[in-house]
Amino acid sequence: MDPISILIGLVVVAGIATLVYQSQKEDSAKPAVGKVPAKKAAVAKKAPAASTTPTAKKAEPSARVKALKSSEAVKANAPVAKKVPTKTALLKLTKANIESEARDHGIELDARKTKENMVADFQKQAKANAKAAIK
Repeated sequence: MDPISILIGLVVVAGIATLVYQSQKEDSAKPAVGKVPAKKAAVAKKAPAASTTPTAKKAEPSARVKALKSSEAVKANAPVAKKVPTKTALLKLTKANIESEARDHGIELDARKTKENMVADFQKQAKANAKAAIK
């Protein structure tokens, strides 16, 4: 036999052996379906020992918390404050829509002003109304 043929044969055999070795190595690294890897099995054995320790009871909510959560604490006729739109949201509206939004909040605006001035007046009046409601 020719020495080059022998060398080529050895390279082919070595390549096949390497492929077989790598595939077996990858298969052993992947856990089989339904089987737990050895490292996870050790963790699983430690978990029951930790669960045998007594658990602390949850603290009961105080009477104040219970009262706040109860339906009696919610007043049926309590006023709900309307959320004032942001400046950006107002600037996206038309002047007529800004004026109608202001009326919904109990604020009267002058439609002859520019849109920016209407928005500024609306926010100023809304802030004043919120402070007056707190007092």
